[in-house]
Amino acid sequence: MEFCKKCGTVLAFAGMMCPRCGNFKGTDADNAATGKISLIRTLEKFRDLLGETEELRGMIKPQSEFPMSNEQIYKKRSLMYFFWPFLVGGIGAGTVIYIISTLITLFSVFDSAQYAYSSSDVSELSSRMVGDVYGGYFAGVIIAVVIIIVGTKIAKRKRDDFNRNSDLMNQIATERYQQGVRNQKMIDIYQENLNNMRKYENLVPEDFQTYDKVNQIIELLKEDKANTIEEACAQLS
Repeated sequence: MEFCKKCGTVLAFAGMMCPRCGNFKGTDADNAATGKISLIRTLEKFRDLLGETEELRGMIKPQSEFPMSNEQIYKKRSLMYFFWPFLVGGIGAGTVIYIISTLITLFSVFDSAQYAYSSSDVSELSSRMVGDVYGGYFAGVIIAVVIIIVGTKIAKRKRDDFNRNSDLMNQIATERYQQGVRNQKMIDIYQENLNNMRKYENLVPEDFQTYDKVNQIIELLKEDKANTIEEACAQLS
């Protein structure tokens, strides 16, 4: 740590001009001019750090708002995922219709069998029963096929809509992840700037440690309206 040999002020850098009394390795005019140039350059570095830090502070968001990885969060679905309820429903509906039709046929035949008086009547009833059973079977098959065909079309539409939405959501998630990567880089730069700014803490009073005020101090020094930071701060107060 360096101190001004004249007034004892802590100096941010060895050999720099004292921001309080203007001393710079001596008292002659050449050394004073060189020290002032060095001070202005130091202040310009500080000003640039302040400006970048203030800008980053307004841009940085909490990292928790962004995904932690670039993995596909929304998985696509196969056709069977949406189709199986229609397949089960179609087969189930066809089976129920067949069973109901068969039961109705059996009850009807048994009821009619009570009035059969000849072998021809029994043969007729048997033929009718077989025909009705097959009719119920084909009706069940037709219902099942219709449900399955309609279900296939509905399942395809649902699958396409779901997968299209999954692609969109994954694209949004990927973009947000990339934003999170950029946000983390800004956080890293922000933290690095804060560390670099610590060596300027004693250079400028805390109330004047903003981009605009440091820039005004620089202008006063360049225009020779002030010879030290203390004089410039007094004029700006």
